[in-house]
Amino acid sequence: MEDRKERPGRFVFHDLMTNDSVRSATFYRSLFPEWDVQDVDLGEAGTYHIIRVGGMKCGGIVPVDLSSGLAAHWIGYVEVTDCGAATECAVAEGGHVPVPTMDVPGIGKFAVVMDRQDAILKALEPTGPIVLPSEPASGQFYWNELLTTDVPSARSFYQSVFGWSAIEQFSSARGEHTLMRAGDEDVAGVMPMSSEADHPPAWLTFLYAEDLDARFKLAESLGAQTVIAPRDIPDAWRFSVQVDPVGAVFAMMQLFAEELVE
Repeated sequence: MEDRKERPGRFVFHDLMTNDSVRSATFYRSLFPEWDVQDVDLGEAGTYHIIRVGGMKCGGIVPVDLSSGLAAHWIGYVEVTDCGAATECAVAEGGHVPVPTMDVPGIGKFAVVMDRQDAILKALEPTGPIVLPSEPASGQFYWNELLTTDVPSARSFYQSVFGWSAIEQFSSARGEHTLMRAGDEDVAGVMPMSSEADHPPAWLTFLYAEDLDARFKLAESLGAQTVIAPRDIPDAWRFSVQVDPVGAVFAMMQLFAEELVE
């Protein structure tokens, strides 16, 4: 385990924004029995569901009113040392801050950051150390991939805002791909969107599944729609992409055994 307060730039939390939190919670609890979900009464705002895996708080399910017009989606939090400075940088780099910095007692300061192509993340300046697991296990939020219409623009934006470095990659299986790093650790990827994509640029959240194929079939039986059936990225991982019953897109991934050993 590591003290994540000392290593900004990595994803430390994920929220599901949904207009049917009961249905969403039921789906993911069934798909990931490893989740320990605690319901917190927010009064008129509804019930917030805190997600823990292995005793560690790692995400939440947030009720969103239908009148907001927001579609269901997952959103990741990137740890920063100064939320105000991060949002100022985002605006200076041509992005937007649709939700300005908010101070949440006991949690820290956070803001919603939108890049130049309108993909969104949250910047989080935590009040205390955040500890994340050192080894992958089913149910954990494991990876984040940006699908964008302008890779160079997105890459430079996040390098400025979060201090990430970038490594350009290419393979016959993956095509063009950019690996983003915080210090010496891989934290995210950036890929060009297909010309046939029917959605705007967005971040895709990956959940770890040691038995991906079985979970994929289970998700289908629970009402998920298939975007990409399980497939391999040679010498890397196996993954799938689905849409949950409320409309949020999510991915699952499983590292190959040799990758786990390294």
